[in-house]
This record gives sequence, C-alpha cells and structure tokens, in this order.
Amino acid sequence: MKTKNINYKWLFLWYLTVCLSGLYEVQLHFNKRNLFQEYQIIVSETQRLEMEWRELQLDYSAFSSGQKIGGTATEKAGMILPDSRKINLLKKHEAN
Repeated sequence: MKTKNINYKWLFLWYLTVCLSGLYEVQLHFNKRNLFQEYQIIVSETQRLEMEWRELQLDYSAFSSGQKIGGTATEKAGMILPDSRKINLLKKHEAN
C-alpha cells in the first residue's frame, strides 16, 4: 500500500498567510475607526471655530459702525452729548 506524501510545510505556510492577513485586516479596520473618530473631532472643532469667527466679525462690525462706541461711552464713561446751543465752533484763519 502506497501512502501519499503530503507536504505539510506548504499547508502550514498557507495557514500562516491566512492568519496574518486576517490580523492585518482587523488592524486596518481598527485604525480606520480611530482615524474617523479623530476626523469627527476635528470637523466639530472647525465648525466651532467658524462660528466663533463669525461672532467676532459681527462684534467687530458693530463696534466699528459707531453705535457700540456711543453705547460704551454712555455706559462705562458716563458721557453724554452736549446741548447743541452750548457748542461753539472756532474757525482758524491761516495766512497763505
């Protein structure tokens, strides 16, 4: 009776290859999941910063329009507009 000679080295090599490729696939999915979580954090931070930037632009435009300056002067410094009858205009005459 003749028995077949099975080459176990090749079977073991194929088994190791399949196992290592499976482990590599699991590691890739894990890394992909972690990178996606980091991406979501970065996107939310970007949106928060964009909203803060828009608020700062609105505050700057309100402040530079003069309305906020007048309100701040009235509130914090107690400034009021003088009576228009008490305003004197001075003209400077220059010799050319």
